[in-house]
Amino acid sequence: MSSAILLGGPPSALVVQLYRSGNYVLGAKTKQAFVSVITWGLYNVYFHPLSRYPGPKLWAAYRVPYVIRNIQGVLPFKVLEFHKRYGPVVRIAPDELAYVDSEAWNDIYGLQPGRVQNAKDKYAYTPLQPGWDSNIIHANDAMHARLRRIYGPAFTPKAVEEQSEMLVKYADLLVTQLKNAIKQNPIQDLSAWYNFTTFDLTGDFAFGEAFHCLDRGGQYHFFVKTVFDGVSTGLRMMQLEHYYLLTLLKPLIPKSAMKPKMDMDQYTKELVDRRVERGFLPDTVDVFNYLLHNKNPEDQLTKPELYENGITLVVAGSETTATLLTGTTYFLCKNPDALREVQQEVRTNFKHDEDITPKAVNDLQYMLAVLSEAMRVYPPTGFGIPRLISSKGGQMVAGGHVPEKTRCSVFHHAAYRYKNNFTRPEEFIPERWLADTPPEFRDDKRDVLQPFMVGPRGCLGKSLAYAEMRLLLAKMLWHFDFELADGEDDWYAGLKAFMVWDRGSLKVRLTPVKR
Repeated sequence: MSSAILLGGPPSALVVQLYRSGNYVLGAKTKQAFVSVITWGLYNVYFHPLSRYPGPKLWAAYRVPYVIRNIQGVLPFKVLEFHKRYGPVVRIAPDELAYVDSEAWNDIYGLQPGRVQNAKDKYAYTPLQPGWDSNIIHANDAMHARLRRIYGPAFTPKAVEEQSEMLVKYADLLVTQLKNAIKQNPIQDLSAWYNFTTFDLTGDFAFGEAFHCLDRGGQYHFFVKTVFDGVSTGLRMMQLEHYYLLTLLKPLIPKSAMKPKMDMDQYTKELVDRRVERGFLPDTVDVFNYLLHNKNPEDQLTKPELYENGITLVVAGSETTATLLTGTTYFLCKNPDALREVQQEVRTNFKHDEDITPKAVNDLQYMLAVLSEAMRVYPPTGFGIPRLISSKGGQMVAGGHVPEKTRCSVFHHAAYRYKNNFTRPEEFIPERWLADTPPEFRDDKRDVLQPFMVGPRGCLGKSLAYAEMRLLLAKMLWHFDFELADGEDDWYAGLKAFMVWDRGSLKVRLTPVKR
């Protein structure tokens, strides 16, 4: 029996047909369970409060397709396909809607007068260790507000400005080590080198302890790969929780499969312990110095709370920035006109390397447009981060009423490549972000682009991330000419997404600029 018949025929007749067809092969309890599953799917498709929303029937009937595509690492791509087929709002699971309208950002994630804040969906994130419930990502509203108040001073514009010397230090070290490396081989994996840089920088910024990937000549610290493997393993684990299977199946999961997540948690604890043992250091500006200097009794974090949030600092501060820089490099190489334009801007504005500072690069309008366009075509996370509609009786989202307890999200990848939001959405065109935008792109809905999210849970490290990516890209453009190595033209086509991108290597031929 085809899936079209299963999901397209009259519900009552279908159930009878299925029941009779099973008389010969199924026991009574098995038949009952089978019919219950089919009946539940039919209810979801035809009678559920969300049944009026368009979307693929099988996804509306059961969450299984969503879970499978998520585990496969292709969910953001599928959601974009659905938006192209069904429009700006799509039902992607029995209780979940995906949006691409700009107004959906504030409706879902923002604070509205007279309305409660929509709750985070715990199934969208990697599971915590038992008792680890104060992570800033998982925390309830009250705990989240407390954690932002505690961590906030380390991420103010003034605090980020105090990190300028450290940012320049690692940007210069990246350039130096790359110049040494290309003496042996002009083709280098820039995805790895960006990871080395952002992990070293984040370790220093968060814990006052670099991972020494760069100063060892570009060698992976085991923690770099452990973080990615741990996050992707955690994502898969949470998909099982949609069906309460994680607890049942956990004894059957090989220890080797769980090891990355366990290693990630364990090494984070060791990092935190070492930093706490060193205590407050008057001449240091890392995040923990702000935490340890806080004398307010209500703002003293316990060891478990420090452990929980330590891994968030590492992942959010390193993996995302490295991802954005890797994507920027790829799309510049694929678009030589944009590459020449941004190279000329950087090289004419700075006569000497030491002139390239975190503050000075903010005046590079075309380079900033390049980074905005890179965040559009290759956002650091392509996923939607679901919220549960929490107002009693539901609320309006993008002009339509949504029932209470519905999961809603804006998938970055889908919203940024949706044809009604951007002209020629599949093309890399930095000019669309310039103040003097060409007429062709003046109707682009630029406010759709929200890579750092909106509302009270927007990214705390936004200012630091911008400072990092701008300085590192400017240094790379000033010092090197680059082009994709053979075989890298389709790099983007093979990507997988597990909350963070499984981007693999990006081989680029580097040539030092002679002056």
